[in-house]
Amino acid sequence: MERVLYSLRAVTRGALIVALSLAVFAQVPAAPDASGFPLGRKASDFLLTALPPALIPRPVFEFRGIRIGDEMKEAERKFLALNVPSFSSKPGLCGSDGINRIETCTGVLDTGEYVNMTMWDRRVAQIYVSTDRRTQGNSYNSYVVALGTKYGRPEKLETRYYRNGVETGSSGEHLRWLNGDQYMEGSEIAYAITMGSRALDVKIGEYEGDYERN
Repeated sequence: MERVLYSLRAVTRGALIVALSLAVFAQVPAAPDASGFPLGRKASDFLLTALPPALIPRPVFEFRGIRIGDEMKEAERKFLALNVPSFSSKPGLCGSDGINRIETCTGVLDTGEYVNMTMWDRRVAQIYVSTDRRTQGNSYNSYVVALGTKYGRPEKLETRYYRNGVETGSSGEHLRWLNGDQYMEGSEIAYAITMGSRALDVKIGEYEGDYERN
């Protein structure tokens, strides 16, 4: 009987020691490691380091400080400041193509590339930069390298054409960076970079189609 009572008391003391140890450990703050993050095994710490690539924040797409959705007048001011005088003696031109709700700015950048900016409902909808060899500006490859440095590795797309099992041609390499609805694309065959919004592209396409039919 005494052995049983002794065993029960020993078990009780052990349980109390474990409970007390856990209580004290819970009150001691976790010491940070060299990175500055706590070493405590908390679920929130692991969530911060286990985000899938799609949820990691990306830099907002922009071209020379102009972003999709920017207000028209401020965007035009920035755009015209980037251009060199053209044959019309003006640093780029902005105006309507005769289609209501759509306006465009065209010009030649101070670095030599041809650029076109499209506005929809008085906000920036798309920017197109031609790096064709005839423009004497920055090369397509230099743009791709700069975009890769800023926005990471792009998705690569290419269509190859075959006839009777023999390759007859290619669409050229097509690069694409995505950030939500917005995109940055590079076309190797056109030597061009395009920044835009998929939703706005659809709206503009539908509106232009209705305009032509009417």
